[in-house]
Amino acid sequence: MDSTDLYEMIEDIVDRTGILLVDMSVKNIGRSQMIRLLVDRPERINISECAELAGKIRNLIDGKMLLSNYRLEVSSPGIGRLLSTEVDWIRSTGRKLSVQLKDENIVDWLEEYSNGCLKFRGGRTLTTDDIVNAVEVLD
Repeated sequence: MDSTDLYEMIEDIVDRTGILLVDMSVKNIGRSQMIRLLVDRPERINISECAELAGKIRNLIDGKMLLSNYRLEVSSPGIGRLLSTEVDWIRSTGRKLSVQLKDENIVDWLEEYSNGCLKFRGGRTLTTDDIVNAVEVLD
């Protein structure tokens, strides 16, 4: 089984649940494979949703006999992860971010993301190209 095919099948399951697939990796570890998924949504994801999603993915893998020996981990990305992709901006809507620009840092609530533009509660609008790095921070 090609990891691209596996990725597409898993992505389809995740999309149908209304959850965002932040990252996925498949690595060979000895004779088995490790599948790690990071998932989230703007309202945040909880442990029971991760477990339910993991069950659906296991049913797919086992039902289609895609892999014989694997380990699956499904979790949220956590607070300190750098934000850089469109999925990161979408899932961070409504959250407080620390954003480093070329000449300044801002800490503000992300109200909206659309087509590469981030609108913050304080009225500031930035493009993703303006951002050197960004992370979610605790309120």
